[in-house]
Amino acid sequence: MDQFRFILERNDQSHILAGEEALLDSVSHGAKPVLRFVIFDPAAVLVGYHQSVEQEVNLDEIKKRGWSVGRRPTGGGTIVMGPWQMGWEIYSHSSLLGDTPENALRRSADAVIETLDRMGIKASFRPKNDVEVNGRKISGIGAFSEGKYIGVTGTILVDFNVDDMLAVMKMSSEKMKDKLYKDFRDRLTWVNRELGRNVEIGEVISQARSSFADVLGIKFVDEGYTSQEVEEIEKLNMKYSSSDWVFNIRKTMEGEGVKYLERKLPGGLVKIQVKMAGKGMIESVLITGDFFVEPRRAIYDLEARLKWSRAETIDDEIRDWGSSVKMIGMTPQDLFNLIKEVINS
Repeated sequence: MDQFRFILERNDQSHILAGEEALLDSVSHGAKPVLRFVIFDPAAVLVGYHQSVEQEVNLDEIKKRGWSVGRRPTGGGTIVMGPWQMGWEIYSHSSLLGDTPENALRRSADAVIETLDRMGIKASFRPKNDVEVNGRKISGIGAFSEGKYIGVTGTILVDFNVDDMLAVMKMSSEKMKDKLYKDFRDRLTWVNRELGRNVEIGEVISQARSSFADVLGIKFVDEGYTSQEVEEIEKLNMKYSSSDWVFNIRKTMEGEGVKYLERKLPGGLVKIQVKMAGKGMIESVLITGDFFVEPRRAIYDLEARLKWSRAETIDDEIRDWGSSVKMIGMTPQDLFNLIKEVINS
């Protein structure tokens, strides 16, 4: 039976996100694998790695609530994390989780399903990365890798306030807000709602700890962070709390000549901006959204390839780029079609 460290962390978003990067790096260099449960305190609005803060969230509302805003090192959409939710993370060699990010997602989802079952809630897996109860999402999961090592992160919604979520998301109209309110009520659920009572977070932690151990076939050892991990987390905290990381990695384009398109694909919402420099010449491209792509820098590499390209050459560029990336729920051809559509709009 494989040995894992179990760590319980209650902290602010930048420390928790710094821990994600530090732990995967540490495990990939020989440290024992880790199951970590996290509680975000104070609450934080977290955009996915490929999202633009300006496109996704209402910064004034976040500030009004005393919350913070951060950027996750994984793909996916915007989430709100706070003391009313439990985050969980696994850092391990890929062989212990099914070898691929897709298999790691599924095995982790099975552990969440077992947790909920032990609490009296019947749940199931919904591809690509959700656990649902009667068609409503109760847990979202993301994964990222470093060589043969995988980090899997997810949540279990213990409680949820739809009004708060809508208030901190950027809306184009009141009509959209009303629609999303109904969508959230219809598409999401949480432990307290399903059980009809207020559940203490400690109860969820206890059930999840044993469920993850049983489903993954692991044994916990009484070891916390290594001294090197503590030092690295403090260094990385400066990165994850910086404006450059949160705001500037995926900054929206402005000015004349910028064309925009967004499209919902099976793998997530894709938003594309293309700035043209004359007829048929691409000055720059920005691809954002709540999708998952590996390796993590793949989208940056594609944007760099397309910079100052002729429109008629992008098919070859994207095809060559796509030969070395993994995408969930979309293909390089999908991106080519969307970019061409933007250019021709």
